[in-house]
Amino acid sequence: MTLTDSEVKYIEGILGREMNELEEGMLDVMFSEHCSYKSSRPILKLFPTEGENIVLGPGDDAGLVSVTDEYALAVGMESHNHPSAIEPYGGAGTGIGGILRDIISMGAMPIALLDSLRFGPLEDQKSRYLFEHVVEGISDYGNRVGVPTVAGEIEFDESFRANPLVNVLCAGLVKKDEIVMAVAPNIGDVFLLMGGTTGRDGIHGVTFASEELTSDSEKEDRPAVQVADPFTKKRVLEASLEILEKIDCSGVKDLGG
Repeated sequence: MTLTDSEVKYIEGILGREMNELEEGMLDVMFSEHCSYKSSRPILKLFPTEGENIVLGPGDDAGLVSVTDEYALAVGMESHNHPSAIEPYGGAGTGIGGILRDIISMGAMPIALLDSLRFGPLEDQKSRYLFEHVVEGISDYGNRVGVPTVAGEIEFDESFRANPLVNVLCAGLVKKDEIVMAVAPNIGDVFLLMGGTTGRDGIHGVTFASEELTSDSEKEDRPAVQVADPFTKKRVLEASLEILEKIDCSGVKDLGG
C-alpha cells in the first residue's frame, strides 16, 4: 500500500472507523502518486496554465491549445517509468496506450506521438537492454494503432541506471465545437463502458508505479505491468471517435491508470 501512516489516520478520522478492504484499495489507487500527483503538484503549479491560445488548462484528460480559428490541439504526456524498468517492451507500449486514451477522451483524433527518455550509461548491459526494448515498444505500439512517432529525445547518465525515465506524449486534433469533457451532467444518460478484456495482468499497476523500485521488483511486481494489446486499442479508439461523430455524448472519461 502506498498510503502513508498519516494519510491512513486522516482518512479513518473522517470515516470514524478503519477502512475496509474495498475502501483501502480504492483510496490507495486514487491517492497514489501516479494518479494524484500529490508530491509533484506543487511543482507543476509553477508552470503557466493560462494564455491567449490556451483553450483548456489542467483538470481534464488533456490540455487544449488553439492552432486555428476552427481547430485545437489536444496534448497529453504520461510517464511509465517503473513498468518500463520491469518489462521495457510492454511497459513502454502500454504507456502509449494510456496517453492515446487521454487524447481520444477529449474528442480529438491522435496524429502524433513523441517521447522523452533517460537511461543509465549505454555501456551498461542492462541500460542498453532497456533502451533497445523501450524504443521498440513505443515504435511497435504506435505503428499498430496507426499513429506515428514523429520525434523524441534521449539522454544517458549514471543517475538513471537504476530507474529509467520513460515519458510519452501524444497530440491530437479536434474541432473547437466538438471538444468533449469528462463530465456527466444529465440525469438519465446511458452509461457505456468499453475496452479490452481484463485478466490478472496490471493489478495494482498504479500503486506499483508510485512505489520505489527494489532489487525484488523485477520478479515480484512483473504481474503489475499490463499486457499490451494495440489491436484492441485501435478498435476502441476508432469506435470511440465514430460514436462521438454520430452521437451527442454528454462526456467521455478515460478509466486507465
